[in-house]
Amino acid sequence: MNTCKATLRVLFAHRVYLMIYLVFIGILMMSISWAMLTSASGSMSAVFESTKTRVAIIDRDSDRGDIATSMRAYLRDSSELVDLDDTSETLQQAVASNWVDLIVIIPDGFADGLAGSVADGGDPPNVDTVTSYTSGAGSMVRMNVGGFLSLTRTALIGAQTTVDETALAGMAGPDMPESFKSLAQAGGPDDASAYRDILESLPEGQVEKPDTGDLARAARKAAETASDKDVNHDVAVVDTSTEATASASGTVASGFGSIMKTALYPLFLAMTICGSMILSAFTTGEVRRRLTSSPQRMATMGLQRMLTLSGFALAVCVGYLVLSVGLMVAAGLNPLRLSVGGVLMTFGATCVYALMTVACGFMLSEFGFSETAANGFANVFGLLIMFTSGVALPIEIMPGAMMVIARFLPGWWYCTAIDNALGFGTAADTGVSVAGWAGSLGLVALFGMMFICIGLAAGRFRRSRPTLAAPATTQMAEV
Repeated sequence: MNTCKATLRVLFAHRVYLMIYLVFIGILMMSISWAMLTSASGSMSAVFESTKTRVAIIDRDSDRGDIATSMRAYLRDSSELVDLDDTSETLQQAVASNWVDLIVIIPDGFADGLAGSVADGGDPPNVDTVTSYTSGAGSMVRMNVGGFLSLTRTALIGAQTTVDETALAGMAGPDMPESFKSLAQAGGPDDASAYRDILESLPEGQVEKPDTGDLARAARKAAETASDKDVNHDVAVVDTSTEATASASGTVASGFGSIMKTALYPLFLAMTICGSMILSAFTTGEVRRRLTSSPQRMATMGLQRMLTLSGFALAVCVGYLVLSVGLMVAAGLNPLRLSVGGVLMTFGATCVYALMTVACGFMLSEFGFSETAANGFANVFGLLIMFTSGVALPIEIMPGAMMVIARFLPGWWYCTAIDNALGFGTAADTGVSVAGWAGSLGLVALFGMMFICIGLAAGRFRRSRPTLAAPATTQMAEV
């Protein structure tokens, strides 16, 4: 018990390393996990919400026919309207500074030109538009402006078109065209040629020239369609089968596994460095001589120190699991969608990996690494593990040489074990695989056993040759 207490005291005496490597690096990795979780949670939203673009409408036609007012009402739901002064300098600065995505300029006489095109059947006039050089959204809004003008012109033509009632009454009599008869019998035309026959059979209509009031009513009618939910429905995801539930469960499992994978780097740094320094503190100088002279065996005390460090590493794993669940809840993901077996296997993989890091710290202490050397080794080897495990870089973009190196490191097999436990990722194409999880976890455990064996061999070599490990001393002889 005294050995365990002493180990914990030495551990917390190095709390600076725990704060830097376990807390600060852990927060950094958690922030990466949070970004991935929020993106995954946003992709599961039931309703699509588009970002609003900034649009400025410059009216030089004095709002004749309510064109400018109705256009603003039409674009208000999908865009953010910006007021700009109608000066060349202001408009140029707005576009150059990317203040707006689109500027719509309604020229003088536009309303009269639109009404005249309806009466004589000519081409309608166009508004002037200026799109921001950095925004593709401005082009999409320009299409909305064109849609509003088309709806306005269509509504205006429909309201101003009249057909001779006598001609219409004659079509319902015995002289009904054959295309109309087939339409009445079949309930609809069979092909596009039938549509053309019907349109050609209709009597010619006459379009009266609209006035400003008619144009204003048509523009307001076109603007009302933008906010009419019966016409423009919200884009929604409808769950029609169990596949949607399975997809949501897969997203939750992927998010949970990604968080647990990020424990790879801070756990390796903290436990390897602290383990090396703590175990080295008991094997140097006066401390070792006192322990050697004690009635308790050195092997027993060493085992107690290892068990104490292992217990602390497992406690860190429990804390990381609790934080992972909390992050999922905060991101809007339901942890209850996770399978109990998958969570237990993932937690087991993290625990085995944590014990492997303690074994690596034991190896460094047996080699007699100094504090600086232990920090350098852990940081370099930890970065190598992280960048070859698939946590920092997607596996799809990793070169072949890096993939070969990754399979000789424990980080790859730790991530593979999580993939097999939860049934996601490139390492688990066939879903949850207990055999794949056990095999990957066994390889992580073998890495830990390898570190222990190397450490024991190095320690035995150093103790059998004390002159290689003992510092140089200066003796003063009396004359």
